[in-house]
Amino acid sequence: MQPSFAIESRLVGWSRLASWAMALLLIATVWPGALHAADTTPRQFLTALYKSYSGPDAMGLSWRGSTAERYFDAALTKLILRDVNEAKGEIGRIDFDPFVAAQDFEIASLAIAIESESAEAATGLVSFTNLGQRTKIRYDLAKTAKGWRIANITWDEPTDLKGDLRSILARAL
Repeated sequence: MQPSFAIESRLVGWSRLASWAMALLLIATVWPGALHAADTTPRQFLTALYKSYSGPDAMGLSWRGSTAERYFDAALTKLILRDVNEAKGEIGRIDFDPFVAAQDFEIASLAIAIESESAEAATGLVSFTNLGQRTKIRYDLAKTAKGWRIANITWDEPTDLKGDLRSILARAL
């Protein structure tokens, strides 16, 4: 037969564990910092992307490699990772920043419009001036379990940039 203090000790341990679990659940439910990208709108998603391109110290996004899934849906992430692996440390299929349609950037007059939106998909148009050149970029967005992600990017302007991100990445290297 076990002494009664051993049983009480186990009960106190389970009680403490249950209390911690409830506290964590409450924090995750109520605390605003616990909200994830899944709770954003397409406009908020695109606005967050372009914060990295605004201001005098803007560095842009690190979108290649392991960070790709933060911005792109699973299919496009797979193509990006394939490109990185096949390029073996070289440039690869994309030799420019797809978020600014250029290698260098100094963004002005940023405008973000959502052209269409459903529960699972959205189309956004981002326009701005980059180093004096008018730029328009169309985003096909997909709602994933992780939130809104880019399914494809098409560059409307500058007109010398042909194609879309998905078709460029699908080409042979």
